[in-house]
Amino acid sequence: MNINDVLSVPLMNQEIDRKGNPDPLSDFKKALGQSIEELNRLSDEAEQKVQGMVMGETDIHEAMIAMEKAGISLKLMIQVRNKVIAAYEEIMRMQF
Repeated sequence: MNINDVLSVPLMNQEIDRKGNPDPLSDFKKALGQSIEELNRLSDEAEQKVQGMVMGETDIHEAMIAMEKAGISLKLMIQVRNKVIAAYEEIMRMQF
């Protein structure tokens, strides 16, 4: 799974709201959930590689690559969170 898979949600899988329109919120929830699952998987993989390195089963290069993948994925999720919070704060500042 890569970032393009998460960002491009097929129209056929969209949930339909009461008015018959696609529900973008459910797509966002699905994409966010998939991203969190991928982050957890990468984190677990990095932990296993580090434990394997300590036990002498994995070389340091594999452990470092797994750790970097998990770190980059975490940084991406933090940036997504920051953007969502900034968008929410901007909406709350709007005057109606």
